[in-house]
Amino acid sequence: MAIVKMKKFNLFALEENRKRLLEELQKFGYVNFTKTKFEKCKEDLKDLIISSKEDSHNEDLTKLQWMIEYLEKFKEKEKILDSLKKGPVVYSFEQLEKKANSYDYRSDYEKVNNLSKQIEENVQEISNFKAKLKELTPWISIQEPIGELSSFKKVHFIMGYVSVRNLEKIKNVLKDLKHTYLEEIEIESNIAYLVIFTDDNEKEITIDNLRINSFTEVNLNIDSSIEDEINSTKDRISSLEKENIDLRKKVFDFTKNLLEMKCLYEYYQNVLLRNKVVSNFKSTEKLDLIQGYIPEDKKEDFKKAVDNVSKSKIYLEINDVDKDDPDVPIILKNNKISSLFESVTQMYALPKYNEIDPTFLLSIFYWVFFGMMVADFAYGLILFIGSAIALKFFKFDDATKKFLKFFFALSISTMIWGLLYGSAFGDLIKLPTQVLDSSKDFMTVLTLSIVFGAVHLAVGLLVKAYILIKNGKPLDAFYDVFLWFLTLISVIVYILNKNTISFYTMLIGMIGIVLFGARDAKSIPARIAGGLYSLYGITSYIGDFVSYLRLMALGLAGGFIAIAINIIVKMLANAGIIGIIFGVILFIFAQSFNIFLSYLSAYVHTSRLMYVEFFSKFYEGGGKKFNTFRSKKKYIEVK
Repeated sequence: MAIVKMKKFNLFALEENRKRLLEELQKFGYVNFTKTKFEKCKEDLKDLIISSKEDSHNEDLTKLQWMIEYLEKFKEKEKILDSLKKGPVVYSFEQLEKKANSYDYRSDYEKVNNLSKQIEENVQEISNFKAKLKELTPWISIQEPIGELSSFKKVHFIMGYVSVRNLEKIKNVLKDLKHTYLEEIEIESNIAYLVIFTDDNEKEITIDNLRINSFTEVNLNIDSSIEDEINSTKDRISSLEKENIDLRKKVFDFTKNLLEMKCLYEYYQNVLLRNKVVSNFKSTEKLDLIQGYIPEDKKEDFKKAVDNVSKSKIYLEINDVDKDDPDVPIILKNNKISSLFESVTQMYALPKYNEIDPTFLLSIFYWVFFGMMVADFAYGLILFIGSAIALKFFKFDDATKKFLKFFFALSISTMIWGLLYGSAFGDLIKLPTQVLDSSKDFMTVLTLSIVFGAVHLAVGLLVKAYILIKNGKPLDAFYDVFLWFLTLISVIVYILNKNTISFYTMLIGMIGIVLFGARDAKSIPARIAGGLYSLYGITSYIGDFVSYLRLMALGLAGGFIAIAINIIVKMLANAGIIGIIFGVILFIFAQSFNIFLSYLSAYVHTSRLMYVEFFSKFYEGGGKKFNTFRSKKKYIEVK
């Protein structure tokens, strides 16, 4: 339940040491640069601009990414289980740099690029030849060479196709011509393929009638026979395909360098990041002025990194940060269990530096509420075994591993609540540990949900009071927390047991809220009006309490759906062997779907209770994430 303490540094270094300095700081990693501001001498400072020559790795990255993605298509696909067992590739920054500097990709790029172009040209040629084959195939029955048929001086040879519905019209017109001959070559998909011979005298009328009936003339531009041309085209396709097989084998040989390419890509990403952060610096003619933040516990390592460059020619100043500075970057620090829930906090917002990290408190309530919303021992056991096997036998990156541990922790809560409800796949297995029966103890579960909600809200208000007192505002804690506690508790007691004491304490609390709820207002009427509006906020607490009924509702809903599935399966089982088979299939599918739905609902609605009901009482958020001086991982995880 803590935010890592930060230090702010001012660094003055010679311009000639910039490259070496940035390399050392990137190896160190824990540096968050900020826009440099020196108000006293700002007229003498200028922004640093990286030349296009220094920023040339963009083109390298583009080429590397294309080559990696292209070669991945030729690489043998690794089995998923083998990939998970092997895990991600992890290097230290020094190892990455060494690997990258030992490989020059340019020669490989030129070769792979040329091979890819040859393959693509062949593919395009194959596509064209296949289109030609499609065009030639309907004319396969013509035995004579096309060149000879087209070479007659007084007889005109016409070939083409027409819709079958217009074929008879053409035949009727052409049958009256004495020197015109029509032959059907092929009919395919309502298209008739025709050859026509006509002389000079009848050529014009023949062509006119063909045009009227939407005849499309075909000009194959070949001299040989159709069969010879088809065989020749097939041979050419076969030759090109064999050539591409050989070319692809050559491309495959380059896949052995994929790891080096990925290392170089990651390295260039980091080089570009070094160039990018320079835009935050200010400079004189020979001096760079750099500002940023480091974690307090990394201060000595930071000094060593700076001293590695030049101890005598660098001036380093490290100061405490202003706790109210909104620009201080945030790193959360929690114990091993609470840290699993940091993603839930971050999904809402990181805390500001002067706030508290709510993750520890959130983890307790999230763990309890999630389990109560699923509340099935078998469902929890499945998640427990699945996540345990994944963590034990497979290797993941840090983010995925943390995500699996998160659900591993939640599976334990789910099993505990399943034992309390006596539920395993609904009512399929009655557990002897049952304390609450969801079908009978409806009011008990409802009361328990409200009690959990009351505790949750009370903790939120107490945290608000702690923050106000910590920030030197004890009166604000009295007005904004104690008076609300007094009012809410008195209202509840008065509703349950109408007595004079609770009535007067409720009245005192309400009057106090009206008088001090808008104490910053400039006039008395505005103060009273604002106070009344603050008191109206009591209705939001009613809504908050109602929201916690989802703890009961989701648990009961998932259980009843599981029971309904069991009833249907039992009915099928009574229908004989076929019914048993279908029943087993239905049970597996339907229960699996209910498991997914239960976990999804619990994840969403538990998060909602944290964000809307809990955080709204004390948490503002809006902190900025600490950006380590490393590029975002794409292929290789860099430690």
